Amino acid sequence: MLWNRFVSGLFLFVLGAPAFPVGAQAQAPARPEHAILLVIDGFSYLAPERVDMKNLKAVMARGSYYRESYSAPPQHPHSGEWAASFDSSIPNPILVAGTVFLRPGQKFVQSSFFPLKFTAHIANELTYKAINQDFHFTFQAGGNEFHAAHGGKRVDDDENMFWTLTVLRRWKPVYMRVHLQDTGAMGGLSRNERSKGQPWYQNIWAEGSPFRQALLQADAHIGRLTDELRNLGIYDKTLLFVTGDHGQTATGWHPPFAQDAWPMPVVLAGPGVKADQRFPYSEQIDIVPTLCHLMGVKPPANADGRIMAEALVNPPANIPPRRQDLKELSLVLAEADSRLTKLRDQARRNPSLQPVLAEVERDFYDVERLLQWHKFGTVQKLVAHNRQVLAKIPASIR
Repeated sequence: MLWNRFVSGLFLFVLGAPAFPVGAQAQAPARPEHAILLVIDGFSYLAPERVDMKNLKAVMARGSYYRESYSAPPQHPHSGEWAASFDSSIPNPILVAGTVFLRPGQKFVQSSFFPLKFTAHIANELTYKAINQDFHFTFQAGGNEFHAAHGGKRVDDDENMFWTLTVLRRWKPVYMRVHLQDTGAMGGLSRNERSKGQPWYQNIWAEGSPFRQALLQADAHIGRLTDELRNLGIYDKTLLFVTGDHGQTATGWHPPFAQDAWPMPVVLAGPGVKADQRFPYSEQIDIVPTLCHLMGVKPPANADGRIMAEALVNPPANIPPRRQDLKELSLVLAEADSRLTKLRDQARRNPSLQPVLAEVERDFYDVERLLQWHKFGTVQKLVAHNRQVLAKIPASIR
């Protein structure tokens, strides 16, 4: 049987003493010595409120919780510029780059530690292979429907956590990215359920739904992870981020322009993070700059997210006020999708609209052109440009 699995390790570097001295009180180091980014696929921002995730809530009590965090809409282009470089949905590379302005040869957060500090990537989907560069150890298996049809093995979160704990015990990585996939897959079951008599038909929050069960299992994995950190004596030295790669609609899955599929929660805890704090809004591009600031390393050169200063014990000075740029960008993209659909329909019946359609399609920068967004320099300028283009559509086409 063909197993679509690769486990790669580079063991050329010997981990020496911690990069930063541990103070007299080992339980409260000046800086975290380890960082873990735990991604729960399709993690609805409502999950912490609607499902009793006891282990997540323990992390929330230890740290800071942002109810809604935004990225770009969770589209998954399978052709064009994006597909030539990436296999995953759009928010995944954005998360680990710390910017929506992805460029050719884009560096990700693990490169901030490589090669002298051991790093690891654990994911049960081959679709994340484009963000593998500069990890010493990678476990990825499973894949999409094509892989399954050709003998590929679907790997669940239990096996992912096995490898997470195995690598943690063996090497105590300075940085790990762990992606749990089952929640996303189980959310899709509600959308695809054909029997209206099934309680979770079009409802991921129904009692006993596959999505709720997967969330509880993900929460159990959080408990296993934090227990192991305690067993290894590094719990109080570890910075932990728990978030999603995108959200989840109440009916299941993540259509790109369904607004409840956009936000996801973010929880961060560990040295340097305030305890038991609650905030309404953040952006996924903020995670990498915050992680790198706390770990004392340089983020990717083009990372432009905002350090989450309000959540930190000793924040850097002159952090700008919170803006909601990525939420506004998503709203503009959704508006364009709706209005362009109507414009195309009317232009088929009214040829006089064809020049307007051609101009808007030429000038609007949608997610299909994401790898060109960096031309604008800031999200505000990108949004302003796209709004000017949309203004060319007749007001009657709404």
